[in-house]
Amino acid sequence: MTSAVTTADFISQTTVSASGSLLEFYREQGYVVVPDALSPTEVEELRSETLSICRGERGEVKGFEPNVPGESEEDLLRRYLCIHFPHKISETMTDYLATPAMVDVLTQVIGPNVKCMQSMLFIKATGKPGQAWHQDEYFIPTRDRTLTGGWIALDDATIENGCLWVIPGSHKDGLLWPQHDHEDRRFDCTGEAYGFPYKDEDAIPVEVKAGSIVFFNGYLLHRSFPNRAQSGYRRVLVNHYMSAESLLPWQPPREGEHMAITDYRDIVMVAGRDPYVWKGVEDRAEPGVRPSGEGGCETWRKDRPQREKLEVLTSV
Repeated sequence: MTSAVTTADFISQTTVSASGSLLEFYREQGYVVVPDALSPTEVEELRSETLSICRGERGEVKGFEPNVPGESEEDLLRRYLCIHFPHKISETMTDYLATPAMVDVLTQVIGPNVKCMQSMLFIKATGKPGQAWHQDEYFIPTRDRTLTGGWIALDDATIENGCLWVIPGSHKDGLLWPQHDHEDRRFDCTGEAYGFPYKDEDAIPVEVKAGSIVFFNGYLLHRSFPNRAQSGYRRVLVNHYMSAESLLPWQPPREGEHMAITDYRDIVMVAGRDPYVWKGVEDRAEPGVRPSGEGGCETWRKDRPQREKLEVLTSV
């Protein structure tokens, strides 16, 4: 079950600056690619775990449909575009939050103490949509601009099957651009960033082989298109990280708590020490399915305020 590949311009070497520095490249461009970060065996382990999660063998996921007797693996995987927080129910997904290659780069671009707060498992079968222009920091507000995505390719990611597109350098101003709803069915129901001083022509495709990791800054503008391949998937495990020194105001303050000290503590330390270990770790996030937008986003948008309220309440 691998993605169909035509002619692709894969990034085959770690992206570095003219002086050979990975960190300089990341600071200037807003992303870094590390090919062959995972072995074929590790990639296959994550693919197999993806199937087990979709079968419901790892635990409950909000939005999962009932299993159908005799359903093929292909039909099962086609049901879902993205599953949020798979590491909450899968030891395997938790293990891959902190692979050696992941930690090596994160400690260079973030610092010695790194925590993870989110994982997302994209399956993106043929015909499934991409996601419009956005910045991850819009959704996950760090206080020190250290938010970093670690995008692990479980299939060869090509233009044809919906690889990542980035606007190099778009992170450097440290500005969060506004978002609005859109009706472009190439993309899922998530909002689209607008008002930025860049054109679509400024974007470049990030075509990578399975086992590669793409790291990108939380302010970097990026998007992806639908999977247009004749068959297969563009499976990706995306984890989000930040400096452990910084608080994470990801949920509204609890009663009696002011915003300045709000700190989301459903985290996993992946490197160094936790300066706030005395706060403990909470179990707040629940795995859930992201709506893909098929059939329209009207119902999803109508229910969004109540859904967000419920998500806050059930995560306390």
